[in-house]
Amino acid sequence: MYGFNYLYSKMLENQLDFKYLNAKFSIQYKQGKKITNLRGQLRIRKDSITWISFSPALGIEAARIMMTNDSVSFVNRLNKTYFEGEYSLLANILNTTIDYSILQSMIIGNDLTQYDVNKYKASIDGGLYRITILERKKIKKYLKSNENNPKVLIQNIWLDPGTFKIHKVELKELGEDNKKLVVLYDKYMQIDGKYFPKHLFISISSQKPITIDVDFQKVEMNKPLRFPFSISSKYKELDLRNKPHEK
Repeated sequence: MYGFNYLYSKMLENQLDFKYLNAKFSIQYKQGKKITNLRGQLRIRKDSITWISFSPALGIEAARIMMTNDSVSFVNRLNKTYFEGEYSLLANILNTTIDYSILQSMIIGNDLTQYDVNKYKASIDGGLYRITILERKKIKKYLKSNENNPKVLIQNIWLDPGTFKIHKVELKELGEDNKKLVVLYDKYMQIDGKYFPKHLFISISSQKPITIDVDFQKVEMNKPLRFPFSISSKYKELDLRNKPHEK
């Protein structure tokens, strides 16, 4: 049985490294009994910007979202609404802990770039290597001025023994057992000699459980990309700051 340091270093060694990433995808979003199917395009400038455009199966763009380290911007072209704010808004809606580092790592199957590693152990679980990190806090340079008590995350990662790629990851906030994010990567494809998740399945615990099923196609890396985002002055701002959870 390998120790934690070896497994963690092999995972980092086999992570996807890129400057720009561009991909098309299909997605099914399910909350409670409500199911939404969309297609879209994903653009990422690593550790900086994630830009996503959503469209119905055969239609014009329905929505666009752009996320940076500090903020989330969203525009709905169908009902002419938008919102701009911090990740606390998104975390409140999804009822889970989320920020840019978590979002990017979730999409590409990499580890969290903005969090340190403390109190850990390694084991074997169902033929996979399992590494458990009992304390993950934001690295100081990524802390914002208003983050006086940064959240402590508990993370479980299951690694494929052949590729040392992440097969499953579970993330929750210390003391918040009702807030849990689970991502399953059951298929990878090779892009420029590196593995990128072809399919991922996200499960979020909330009053109405949320699942997000994503299939990627036509993935390209390291071609410079643009991230256009604008909001019409005619659109109405959504007030999500005091949005109650659905029951």
